Amino acid sequence: MSTASSNRPRYSSARRVPLGTSGELLYLSGIICADEDARDNIELQTRRVFERISGVLAKHGASLSDIVKTTSFLTDLADYDGFNRVRVETFMDCKEPPASTAVGAGSLLGIGTRVEIEVVAFVPSR
Repeated sequence: MSTASSNRPRYSSARRVPLGTSGELLYLSGIICADEDARDNIELQTRRVFERISGVLAKHGASLSDIVKTTSFLTDLADYDGFNRVRVETFMDCKEPPASTAVGAGSLLGIGTRVEIEVVAFVPSR
């Protein structure tokens, strides 16, 4: 089997699903932080991941307050408290925080990467 990049599975980093005149759902693939200065720092990585998510959402006309569901993958569930502190801060100003699931993943891409987060957002028609 060839491993050429043209034969590898493709994916979208963000996918829009129209919901008629009310708006659309926006699915974001998992986002990580593999920055060397954030290595093994769950709070810094989580903060940066949410900053990156915010940037992707903005490109699609959405914001963090439009997120309806997050799924987070942690390499070690012992990191949950630090992750959760940042998650709570991130959604503090949202009228209604999103539903949230955290899963112990064991390992992620990149040495020192502690968290990966994917989101679903509802983008109302404007």
